Amino acid sequence: MKTNSRWSFVCEGLKQSVYVCMVLLFLTPLAWLLLWGSAVWFGATSNIFDVMRLLVGLPVVFAASILSGPVPKLLTFFDISDKQLLILSCVLIIVYWACFGAAAGLLRWKLSASDSGQQQEASSKKNKKYTRWTVGIMAVVLALISFPSGPITAPAYISSRYSAGWTRNSVINNLRQIDAAKQELALEKKVPLDYIPTETELVPYLYGGTNFFNRPVVPIRYVLNPINKPPYAVLDSDWRFPRRSWHEGFTITNGTVFQLP
Repeated sequence: MKTNSRWSFVCEGLKQSVYVCMVLLFLTPLAWLLLWGSAVWFGATSNIFDVMRLLVGLPVVFAASILSGPVPKLLTFFDISDKQLLILSCVLIIVYWACFGAAAGLLRWKLSASDSGQQQEASSKKNKKYTRWTVGIMAVVLALISFPSGPITAPAYISSRYSAGWTRNSVINNLRQIDAAKQELALEKKVPLDYIPTETELVPYLYGGTNFFNRPVVPIRYVLNPINKPPYAVLDSDWRFPRRSWHEGFTITNGTVFQLP
């Protein structure tokens, strides 16, 4: 096999891709160990540790972003669990770096195809270095693009708004509005306490008016009950909330009952 063949350049690119990955994998835990040692030695609240965290911590975070690239972020567009996201990220990151190596090797092969004689011989000696730099630059560029919304920085801004607990509180808040509307209807219309109002009768007293009961189709049914009994809500089928970025999706099961506390 010729040393300047396309396949030899691709193989060299794959080797250099593995090399860059190994360097990142080695330096990252080493830096975390250095941070831990400085925290133990100087104290976690000392000024020296704050300086170490700034000088070592930021490069570690960026190195981790280079290693993962945009792969985890792209997977968040699919409705998968956090466990599936972690496993697929580990698998696809290998493919991601293999593609880097192959692309860098092919790029070096294209550039060397126009060389001849002594130029080819000289360029072959520098092939490893150039290929390694090509792989590194490509990885850094993609890391810079995906860093703001990547797996290292973006999850820190996740709030608890998108969760099963928040959804339950939203339904209970709707029940409070319905119960208040029932009381206003009873006072204004002088209806008996065992009277069961309709949705149409409650609309004028609800925030949102006619849109209150005509929201996007969800499997939730509000049971109004008589004036003297609080309303409740029940699910007629599973209520699925797909993944939303770094928030894992969840399902509220069929038959779940929401009641006023």
